[in-house]
Amino acid sequence: MHDKELFLCPPLYLELKYEINPWMDTSQPFDKQKAHEQWWTLVELYQKLAPRKVHILPPRKGLTELCFVGDSVFAVQNKALYGNFRHPEREPERHYVVEMMTTWGFSGRFVPQAIRYEGSGETMLWRDSILFGFGQRSHEEARVFLEQTFHRKVHGFEMELERFYHLDTALFPLDDDLIVYFPNAFGPIDTETLNSLDCELLPITEEEARGFACNSIVFEDHVITHTESKSFIRTLQKRGYSVIPTDISEFLKLGGGLKCLTLQHYL
Repeated sequence: MHDKELFLCPPLYLELKYEINPWMDTSQPFDKQKAHEQWWTLVELYQKLAPRKVHILPPRKGLTELCFVGDSVFAVQNKALYGNFRHPEREPERHYVVEMMTTWGFSGRFVPQAIRYEGSGETMLWRDSILFGFGQRSHEEARVFLEQTFHRKVHGFEMELERFYHLDTALFPLDDDLIVYFPNAFGPIDTETLNSLDCELLPITEEEARGFACNSIVFEDHVITHTESKSFIRTLQKRGYSVIPTDISEFLKLGGGLKCLTLQHYL
């Protein structure tokens, strides 16, 4: 798997005050303090594994979902492709992320304003190619800009279900030889694409998918996943993987998991 460094932003201004995905319900209680504690526990875990590879971006007032920092950008080897959000509530985040990534020395490219593309939520590096999701939040046309920016083959997947609106809610490359996926999120053509990738495919149940099992990350040879993904954790442990669970339950109420909170820069 690719080496990576991580960028995170504290949920200082995080609020559940609107509904732009099926997970959000403004009538349910949201514990902002608990979310902040869960976020710091995650950061401390990353820092324990590789302190020099973990970077914290300052929050900005008014950007309520900025803690899901990767949704407006995808980054490989100091190159960044910036996208456009489907929902106007989140569009101001993009300008701030561009500012911060430029400060960190990234060279950037933008998809055209008319094309929606939600960054790392839809995109991941696997082997020497890119896996890209579209349909619910991103336009298929963004694929061209991924190819032109990173000069890699792009495998596209149309997201079939509203609840699994980003690729990283339904697909998780565990290593170069194994991809975890939720079969119901993909139609026949995309299932065929998955079957053509010359690797083992590990299907998960809808219960596991709703627990954001696919929204895990691999960092320093450990699989970091949500505490409540118990059956998924057992499956990985039986296969010999080192799994570190951590609780991000408050963020699930906004439709975000571990990977959503963690911008991975592939080195």
